[in-house]
Amino acid sequence: MKTMKIYLLLVVFFASHLLAFGELTKDELDRFESNVKIAEVRTDSWKSDDREKYEVLEVSTFQSQDDPQQYDMSRFQIRLVVELTDNQKNTYLVKFTGNAPEDYNSDYKGEDYWRLYMAHGDLGRFKITGYAIQYGFMDDENFVPLAAEEDDSEKMLERARAQTTCLFSEKLHLWHYYIYDDSSEGDTESPEVNIRLVKE
Repeated sequence: MKTMKIYLLLVVFFASHLLAFGELTKDELDRFESNVKIAEVRTDSWKSDDREKYEVLEVSTFQSQDDPQQYDMSRFQIRLVVELTDNQKNTYLVKFTGNAPEDYNSDYKGEDYWRLYMAHGDLGRFKITGYAIQYGFMDDENFVPLAAEEDDSEKMLERARAQTTCLFSEKLHLWHYYIYDDSSEGDTESPEVNIRLVKE
């Protein structure tokens, strides 16, 4: 039963929608999609100043159009599903959806960086054993995926069938920054901001 719930969660969460933007034609949408990509995904561990341990999923997204600011960046959204496995081979599923910030520097370069921090908390030591990522655009209330990256999604499901899997209940934080062109410093990182979880 748990396996079926996990499978349905992933299917519903990452179902591809054949939708068009309200403001864009199909051809414009195709061109726009070709300019947006997930550039890199990395995993890491991190310890806070108070020695709290976290696993971190780092994602960079890139938009190569000449003027990324011609679109309302707050309508962009990142959707993350992460599988975590502890020392007893129990698995936990993290689900996080966040919108891009509303305010971008006018010299934004189209590079965004996202870091999802997952606290070890009472679970003890665990590691990231799989992930699925979508980056896209909200068209009214519909999510239109433009870029996706998966790491062994089929193996994630196989492991979920064979092991105990439940939703992750410890602390989650998604942080974001972007690159802009500073007239005196060149490429510069924006201040990092905390991205709120979008309730679905």
